Amino acid sequence: MTVLPTIRPAASRDASALRALALDNGLFAPEEMGDFDEMLAGFLDGSLDGHSWVVAVDDRDTVAGGAYVAPEPFSDRVWNLYFLAVRLGLQRDGVGGALVDFVETALRRRGEPVARVLIVETSSTGAYAQARAFYEKQGFDEEARIREFYGPGDDKVVYWKALSTPASGS
Repeated sequence: MTVLPTIRPAASRDASALRALALDNGLFAPEEMGDFDEMLAGFLDGSLDGHSWVVAVDDRDTVAGGAYVAPEPFSDRVWNLYFLAVRLGLQRDGVGGALVDFVETALRRRGEPVARVLIVETSSTGAYAQARAFYEKQGFDEEARIREFYGPGDDKVVYWKALSTPASGS
């Protein structure tokens, strides 16, 4: 994909393509897809207030990538980028960066109160080295590691990025 994609809210017609992204990229095992389906269905039916799924599509409306962001419970204007995936063969073509930029811009434009922070969590294993490098390239800082969170030798790595400037005196 040489031209950056169009990004739009996900629709019911995108569900199978988003599922394929999750499975093809190894982000979810087949037995974990129930959780994925619940997150997507909750957005599509409006039952997950504030949650947002977006897709990057080409000029034929074929899904090239997707992202899911939601407010972090029990926090002050912190959002979590729970899902970001790009179709195999299109990675490193700017689709992922375009999705992150879109999400950040949308969060900044939400109005009051303005989103303050965007976090993303990933694995410490070698299989996720490209993902970690991608988030760092997008301006995220590694904020924390929770040792062996996902399993023996597999830490959770939490990345952090400010979306708004703190008010004076904060």
